Amino acid sequence: MTPTAISPAPSTKTPTGSAPGWSGRAFTDQDRDAVLALFTEPDFYFRTWEPDTRSEREILELVGDDTRMLLADGQVVGLYALESEGSAHGCHYVLHLRLRASAPLLWWTSAYHEIVRAARWRHEIVRLAIRFAEFDERGLRTAYALGLTNEGTLSGVVVHDGRRQGKVFFSQIWKPES
Repeated sequence: MTPTAISPAPSTKTPTGSAPGWSGRAFTDQDRDAVLALFTEPDFYFRTWEPDTRSEREILELVGDDTRMLLADGQVVGLYALESEGSAHGCHYVLHLRLRASAPLLWWTSAYHEIVRAARWRHEIVRLAIRFAEFDERGLRTAYALGLTNEGTLSGVVVHDGRRQGKVFFSQIWKPES
């Protein structure tokens, strides 16, 4: 793995104001149109690197039982899923997180903190990983703004716009509970 060339964002503050009130809930059939609309954005990289080319069936397969709707002041603005990685008792998790294109950086960082706070209330988490492709500027900017540890880039594992690109690995680590 090699470090990525994208530099960290200078601040998590945006001129647009404060973060919304966050909530999350399971996907239902009533959410189908809102979820499909998210995937029409060419950079809505939730479990896919080519979201706007997926069929309705493929999109609904990406939105698994572990996926939660992310709501800002009651409006659907994204998706997230937390999945265990490694052994059942390893306390290592991967977060899949995506917000719509219009969401400012402050929303991304605020949503991350709320998701992590809620997840740590339910589970012991020692390591939380999040991954973004090298071409995902919003994702990379978010990871750097959060101060996550850049663990390096696995080169050539993602094909996007006909080119092989890397996947950048980030993490946050907590001291194990005694």
